[in-house]
Amino acid sequence: MVRGAASVLALALGALAYFLVAPALPTPQSLDAAIAIAASAGLAFAVALAAAPAPAVLAPASLVPLVLGSGLLVAVLNAARAGAAASPFEALLFGCAGVAFAALLDAPALAVALPLFVGVLDASGVVGTGPGALLAPDAARPGDPLTVELPGWGGGLPAARLTAAELIFLAAYVAYAHQFALRPRASAVAMFAALVATVVLGLALDRRVPALALMGGAFLAVNADRLPGLLARAREG
Repeated sequence: MVRGAASVLALALGALAYFLVAPALPTPQSLDAAIAIAASAGLAFAVALAAAPAPAVLAPASLVPLVLGSGLLVAVLNAARAGAAASPFEALLFGCAGVAFAALLDAPALAVALPLFVGVLDASGVVGTGPGALLAPDAARPGDPLTVELPGWGGGLPAARLTAAELIFLAAYVAYAHQFALRPRASAVAMFAALVATVVLGLALDRRVPALALMGGAFLAVNADRLPGLLARAREG
């Protein structure tokens, strides 16, 4: 996990450089492969930025400079219609919101109950003709302030768009992992893999896949052996 303001800034600048360069990168012949590769690269930066503030759950006041800085940059870049250039700072801002959520609602049982509850709601919205589609190449509208645009290679349309909900809950789960002696690094990696799987499955099945459900399942799976002890501590508390 990224620690320290300087490290977070370096990560954000690296992500900004990639997001600006991505449209000029060569694309594979297959459209599905091009979307999957570009989305995976963008997801790696977005997940890292959203998870970066998670250690601050133990000292929530340290989030204030990150919130102010990222919020100002998002406002300026969106006003300038900078498109995907605002995405790294949006991911960081949503990550701060998720960490603040976890700091405010810090009951151990929520680290288990929340991924299950959110996952069930997400899956029920995707089954059949439900509204679903929290991560899909055609999700949301351009310029939507509650989505993070992941640039496609070779220009053209974005490879995918993450919603604020996905990044907020991802950051909250990683923050819970820090709070309750779970596995924060493994949690972030597992949820990144779940989001990549969401894109790949969506392309392969040609239908919307519940990103939050897969993400919550990955978080619970990677921490499965520590959850009984966490729930026992919650009952004692």
